[in-house]
Amino acid sequence: MATATPDRITIGREALREAREADQADLRNSALVLRLADGSEQVLPAHLQEVLLDTLKALADTGEVFIGKMPEELTSTVAADTLGVSRPTLMKWVKEGIIESYKVGSHARFRREDVLVLKEQRAKARREAFNELRAMDAELDEMFED
Repeated sequence: MATATPDRITIGREALREAREADQADLRNSALVLRLADGSEQVLPAHLQEVLLDTLKALADTGEVFIGKMPEELTSTVAADTLGVSRPTLMKWVKEGIIESYKVGSHARFRREDVLVLKEQRAKARREAFNELRAMDAELDEMFED
């Protein structure tokens, strides 16, 4: 059971148990629907479904989720944290043209959309590299079987 206050939603133990038991692959192959007061159902947009499923997975994994609004303009510290890199690495990427920034006074700022696009690109590259590594591992296993 979830209870809500103006700035906090508390998720009960039963909801966490259900989140842990939910098969994420099955959920990703399903459609989430919103049941309206009149009993009709409306399929949620794909992006919203993805956000809700990611939230459910995070709840299952850690038992907690933080949801906040990210501003359109990010400081270098917030952008680096979002990307999971150090601030010097982020500034190196600016110099290399990997991500764009602009100045507000003497401080670098980043567009939220640019940061989120780069974050997704990096996640996709990691998934692809992992899949390639798994394929190479499988090939090596076949080569060295009896």
